Amino acid sequence: MIYTAGSPEDEAQHIQHHERFLEALRYVGWKKERVVAEFWDGKIVLILPDDPKYAVKKAEDVREIVDNELGFKQVSLSCPAKAKIYLFVSNEKMIVGCLVAESIKQRETWESWWTTSCP
Repeated sequence: MIYTAGSPEDEAQHIQHHERFLEALRYVGWKKERVVAEFWDGKIVLILPDDPKYAVKKAEDVREIVDNELGFKQVSLSCPAKAKIYLFVSNEKMIVGCLVAESIKQRETWESWWTTSCP
């Protein structure tokens, strides 16, 4: 997003973009949330593929934001039915961390990844 400070149109678009971003990271809590750990500054919530649609959707939204912010191309999970998504939720009810865990069948060494991925 290109932004020019002082431009009313850009200011309005920036506020709208910022609000959408914050809304995606806001965590309201769920009745059947799966809290796997609690800390003084928040908790870790696990989301599995068979969880309610609203929980899976929230995880997908967060993953999309993280990928975009890090400059990754949105890639589908290799086995979505076995993926686990952990969200760190701060005491302020904001998602501030995300870990996507996938099961793998074969490990790949750093050397083999480097030689096949890099020229």
